[in-house]
Amino acid sequence: MMCRPIFLILQKNNMRFIKIFCLLVFTASFANAQDATSLYNEGVKLKGEKNPSAAIEKFKKAVELRPGYTEALYEIGWCQNDLKQYSAAVETLRKVRRAWSTYAKVFFELGYAFEKTDMYDSAIYAYNKAIEINPSYSLAHKQIGYIAYFKDEHEKSLMHYARYEASEAEKGKTITDYLYWYRKGYAQNALKQYENAKPSLNKSLEYKTDYINTYLELGFASSRLKQDENAIGYYKKAIEIDPKSHIPYNGIGEVYRDNKKDMEKSMEWYGKALQIDFNERKANFGVGYCLNSLSRYNEAIPYLKRAIQAEPTYVAAYTEIGYSYFKNDDNALAEINLKKAIELNSKNENSRYYLGLIYIAKNNKIKAQQMADELKALNSKNASSLQEKINKM
Repeated sequence: MMCRPIFLILQKNNMRFIKIFCLLVFTASFANAQDATSLYNEGVKLKGEKNPSAAIEKFKKAVELRPGYTEALYEIGWCQNDLKQYSAAVETLRKVRRAWSTYAKVFFELGYAFEKTDMYDSAIYAYNKAIEINPSYSLAHKQIGYIAYFKDEHEKSLMHYARYEASEAEKGKTITDYLYWYRKGYAQNALKQYENAKPSLNKSLEYKTDYINTYLELGFASSRLKQDENAIGYYKKAIEIDPKSHIPYNGIGEVYRDNKKDMEKSMEWYGKALQIDFNERKANFGVGYCLNSLSRYNEAIPYLKRAIQAEPTYVAAYTEIGYSYFKNDDNALAEINLKKAIELNSKNENSRYYLGLIYIAKNNKIKAQQMADELKALNSKNASSLQEKINKM
């Protein structure tokens, strides 16, 4: 019997070894893949149960078993956002973006992480990219509106809010986020759209009845619409929620001062604000204004000084204290404060009018006329009154 060549036997054994090795590798890879998928599914379940910390641990283990597991990485980024780990979320979602460059949800989550780390330009770019990929991704419009809100760009915020609402309406969805409606109402108030602000703010109340800022904004809108009792009612509701907040007391004081012209009652409410914070700027200004209106100029000065100390750029306070000094025949101090008001606000009208009166008292017709001309350039209603007085010099 002939023996098989030794090299054939070795070759056959090597082939068998290679097949076994490949089978083992495949089996191990398949097992890892199964384990990674199981871990991912467990993470998704934990995420749904509002346990993002535990979910992240599952997702991370899944990525360890399957490097580059994009679905798991995305969920990690989502959970990091949920846990306010925004810088970590940016790092994670940037990896996801490389693999999922056509997924709107990736850009939205990345935009949210950018927004929360004050990287507003990057956030807006990411949100717009989400909208570009999926025009019905309405939440991106909402978030761009929020960025504009925080930057006091209220016209822009309302534009994006309108797009958000239209998109949600097309989907048959109702917006139940109280904070959204509050911010919309705030923006409308800032743009003096008081009639429009009230329905927005009332929607906010539908979904949260104890958010003090909503009542404050409703009080503000109502006061500007001369709905005095409504305004006072909203401010009193705010006081019920937080008796230690000075803001609603100031609001009621303003209603009595500007709308009802009841200076004594106004000072009573401003006094309540000052009991909470003796140096509160608006309350001090309010009392000072009322005292000036009651011809109690000397009494007004300490309040107006405190208002300026609290806010060194308080234009109205400089104007009002300038008027107090003028009525106390201290024209030097009056002129200093009135000029400061104009320096802070080049379009300030009242300070120019009072300066004109001071120059008339000093018999300085040239400077008085300069104030009258500047008032005319500002189309001020005080221009003609000052000009009449100058003409009589």
